[in-house]
Amino acid sequence: MAASASAPPMPGYAPSGHGLQVSVSKRILWVGAAAYPLATVARVSPTVIVPRYGATIRRFLKFTAFVVLAAVGIYVLSSISNGVDSGDGGDGGQQSAGGGWIVALALVTVVAFFLIDTLPVLKQGRLFALAVDTAGPPTALLAWKTPGPQLELAQKITQAIENPEIEFHEIINNNMIVDMRQFRLGDDVNIYGGQGNTGISK
Repeated sequence: MAASASAPPMPGYAPSGHGLQVSVSKRILWVGAAAYPLATVARVSPTVIVPRYGATIRRFLKFTAFVVLAAVGIYVLSSISNGVDSGDGGDGGQQSAGGGWIVALALVTVVAFFLIDTLPVLKQGRLFALAVDTAGPPTALLAWKTPGPQLELAQKITQAIENPEIEFHEIINNNMIVDMRQFRLGDDVNIYGGQGNTGISK
């Protein structure tokens, strides 16, 4: 699929095991199968994309608080129900057993959420990226686990923009999945999507 400058989506993709083709040919920057006319490139920006540690921890704490409150509510309702059924005499053994199951279920739920949603983000390291922004919304994103390659590629693309006769072709071993739901990308004043954005903090 050869796309125009207004068509390629902001990629969060997994390049093939044979590497990703990046080239400049006839004033077109190719990043994999997406084509970006050099005339529309507004910025070539080496940057660092940082995992959303803070947001992930806050989400985990909110989820834990919700589970704990739900467990307490269920336990209280269960205790009231058991008290009414037994003529307010109550059965301490049944209440204790019921409370144990509620605590165990809440703990399993919290641990499962941590392992599935929180731990993968906390294990992520910073990625050293090259973002190629066009005059419109599309952004091409290439990321490495070590610094250096993004600076070299940025220099090559910049030279191609400045000198129409320059072309290059290379294969980048960029074999990773960049899930942008787990990372924060861009300047502090830029917001890429999301919900509940109320302004900019400076």
